Amino acid sequence: MSEMSGMGCSHGGRGSKRGNGSGDPDGDCGKYTRYTAEQVEVLEKVFAECPKPTFSDRQEMIHNYSILSNLEPKQIKIWFQNRRCREKQKKEANNLQSVNKKLTAANKLLKEENDRLQKQVSHLVYENEYIRQQLENISLDVTNTSCEPAVNSLQYSLRASNDPSGLLLVAKETMTEFFSKATGTLVDWVQLPGMKVLIDVFK
Repeated sequence: MSEMSGMGCSHGGRGSKRGNGSGDPDGDCGKYTRYTAEQVEVLEKVFAECPKPTFSDRQEMIHNYSILSNLEPKQIKIWFQNRRCREKQKKEANNLQSVNKKLTAANKLLKEENDRLQKQVSHLVYENEYIRQQLENISLDVTNTSCEPAVNSLQYSLRASNDPSGLLLVAKETMTEFFSKATGTLVDWVQLPGMKVLIDVFK
């Protein structure tokens, strides 16, 4: 609209102090004002170009837009104040939503990583238990293998030591019986060479 293009946005008047000393000649905000849809549409268009108009800017708006002719500059000031507040709240809400989305995504990643680590820990615990059992089995096999030669050697020694003594005992008993029978006969016993040695061995 040509009326909008002709209106400037004098930000330089932001800090000017005139009139009642409050920084703005139109004073404090008055009672609640209801704006029509047409007025809000015009005010929104101006807000897009100049979100913080000065007192002179607001007077120019009333002059340029006949639909705003029934409004006072302070009423327009209140609308812009509220509009800036809503815009600020909207930006903060959008920022919070953006941060919340990022935190939600990060939390999801952390949960997935935690699940993965828990599965990995469970797998490592299972592997550790399996390795421990294998080491115990190997230790038992080594112990049994090292003991078997000693046991076999001991058994062989026992058999080797028992068998000759049994044979000698049987031989001694046989010779004793033979000599006792031979001594009681009428045959003169002639000792053969080496016989005494054999008798002495079995005595």
